[in-house]
Amino acid sequence: MPMRHIMEIKTDGNNNVNFTGGVEAKLIEILSSKLGFDYKLIIPDDKEWGKMVDGQWTGMIGMVHRNEADIALGDLTVSGPRFKVVDFVPYTMETSTFVTKIPKAMLKSASFVMPFQWPVWITSIFLFIFMPIFFKYLMVKKISQSRMYMSMIGNIFNQPLSFNVENDIDRILMGFWIWYAVLLSSSYTALLLSSLTVPLNENGIRTIKDLASAVSEGKYRCVTNKGSANIDMLNASVNEDLRFIEKHTAEEDWFTAEDAVIAPTDFDDNVAVLGPKWFFLLEYGEPPQSDKYIFEETVGFGSIGIAVNKDFCCINNLSTTVLWIMDTGIFKKFFDEAIYKTRMHFDSKHHAIPNGLKSLSISDLLGPFILFGGGCMLSILVFVFRELIFHFLQSIQ
Repeated sequence: MPMRHIMEIKTDGNNNVNFTGGVEAKLIEILSSKLGFDYKLIIPDDKEWGKMVDGQWTGMIGMVHRNEADIALGDLTVSGPRFKVVDFVPYTMETSTFVTKIPKAMLKSASFVMPFQWPVWITSIFLFIFMPIFFKYLMVKKISQSRMYMSMIGNIFNQPLSFNVENDIDRILMGFWIWYAVLLSSSYTALLLSSLTVPLNENGIRTIKDLASAVSEGKYRCVTNKGSANIDMLNASVNEDLRFIEKHTAEEDWFTAEDAVIAPTDFDDNVAVLGPKWFFLLEYGEPPQSDKYIFEETVGFGSIGIAVNKDFCCINNLSTTVLWIMDTGIFKKFFDEAIYKTRMHFDSKHHAIPNGLKSLSISDLLGPFILFGGGCMLSILVFVFRELIFHFLQSIQ
């Protein structure tokens, strides 16, 4: 099965299929050289790995089972149903997982409210309003309510008290308040600068449980490659969330005009893509060059192998050679080279996604400027209204 990075091919004018690169293409070439056989590449007409449909096996598994091909490979997962009709020579392990788009960055104009969650803001506003009232009646020193408000709120902005505290009870009360004010203002300042210099993203789907919840609410949908073993893997899972996701997972054809399976790139923000993790690493790369998030959780894992007919004559020689290739680290070297080339490609062709440190700009501080400007305008309106009322009352008298 032709896959980008895994088994890349081209077709010449005589309809002959030849390798042009890929991790598993190099594996076939080594096997051919070591065992001394020639080969002809055949692509399944239905372009599937193989599954049971109406009592017949499709794709590569069906071709090997019907003796239309001697061996088959191309990220071919070993599964129980497949093992009943063909034999496998496993050569690596594979984990499957989901991929989603990295959530968009939060609105910069609202950056001044990002440091704290809403419960913290509501609690703080409640304390700003009512604590000066409580302190006025609890303190021994008699202070006007307006002065108490100005002093205590001023502490939040690192301003000293506008009155002397002499009584022990007053010192204890104001000491707790000043400690709270310093802690609040210091935390806000530190978190504000960090949220401005390191952009924050919206909360996205990062776990299987979150994905299952989003799917149940109709906010997300899942897709996977047509003809793969992913649907069967979800259905056989002991995880209830994965079995629920399987009922809402659609199969799509990832086979493109380039004669290769290519992972979808321009999928919607509310789509989760299921597939092999190592293929996603080769296709999407990793942040900051990628705008895709590969789940850390594993949906399932299994062996990847070469499928051969049950009556294949040379399975022992093939198994011995494959084991030699694995033990010497040759196949791992091929994969590491592919990962390195992918990273170099993303570094040279793609702009990095800005999720690291950056200098502050006017747009980053737009929210505080708007708040400050709005406060100034409100103050001017209050002042003008006060003057109009004052002159109106003066004219009446």
